[in-house]
Amino acid sequence: MNRYKEYVDLLSKTYDEAVAFLLHKYGPAKDDYYREKSYYRFMNGEIKNITKGKYSRTSEGLYCHHIDEIKELKISDQLFIKRKNIPFEYQKKDRLVYCDLIEHTILHVLITKETSHEFGYLGYEAFLKPIIEEWYIEEKIPSPKWMKNCYDKSFLNPEESVHILKKMQKTIGMSYFTTPCEFHEEKQRRIEEYEERIEARKRKWEEEGKKRAIEAKEKEIRRIKKKTEAFYQTYPIFKEINICFDTSRQKVIAMLFECKYSNIYKSKKELDLAMKPIIKDKLLKELYTALESR
Repeated sequence: MNRYKEYVDLLSKTYDEAVAFLLHKYGPAKDDYYREKSYYRFMNGEIKNITKGKYSRTSEGLYCHHIDEIKELKISDQLFIKRKNIPFEYQKKDRLVYCDLIEHTILHVLITKETSHEFGYLGYEAFLKPIIEEWYIEEKIPSPKWMKNCYDKSFLNPEESVHILKKMQKTIGMSYFTTPCEFHEEKQRRIEEYEERIEARKRKWEEEGKKRAIEAKEKEIRRIKKKTEAFYQTYPIFKEINICFDTSRQKVIAMLFECKYSNIYKSKKELDLAMKPIIKDKLLKELYTALESR
């Protein structure tokens, strides 16, 4: 039977029928998904990770699907295993079935349909459907050998990929594209929309940055004005000779030298050395007193 038609036929089955078909097609698993002793040691908190069994058939391009995913979310996820106390029975070899990528996706679609989206949909929407779109509609061939095996095993051309995904979406009550062209146009539209949002956000950040900078500058101007007014209220004479709170220490020392210390120290430099331990505020007070007494 043509591969695409076989997928369509599988999609028309119930979940149990699809599992039975795949078990017959690929045969049963020869090992458990996880080692039993390791599983219980993990559940008891004795080890951090569970040892896996030798179940993998990715060399043949096949995925391993937990049959009981129709009952529980993320059965193979160690965090969920402990959080949900998932029984080891779900990991046994008789509860595993092999499938290629499209068949695996169909199993999740059937689970989604039969559980009214309670189970199956997360894996389908977040993991499996995007892989089909990337590999077969966007025609991006994966690099890792095991992925390439899976890519070859379930290969469909872009038109067949869109059609099977459209049928999957219809099965769970959702719409999809009719042609690969529609898919690419919508993806490009989303990319452009995303870039526009990023650009708009960037502009907003720049505008807000400029606004914050202006506000900070205005605040600093107000602070300096308030400090200057307070300074001249304390030292009114300084305003006449253009001395402010931010006047340099060197200028204050020079004026002190001229109006008070020229007969005591040989130079401004000598005065500066002598005044090193004294803070500028005290020097300003001393200068003001000296000026007032003149």
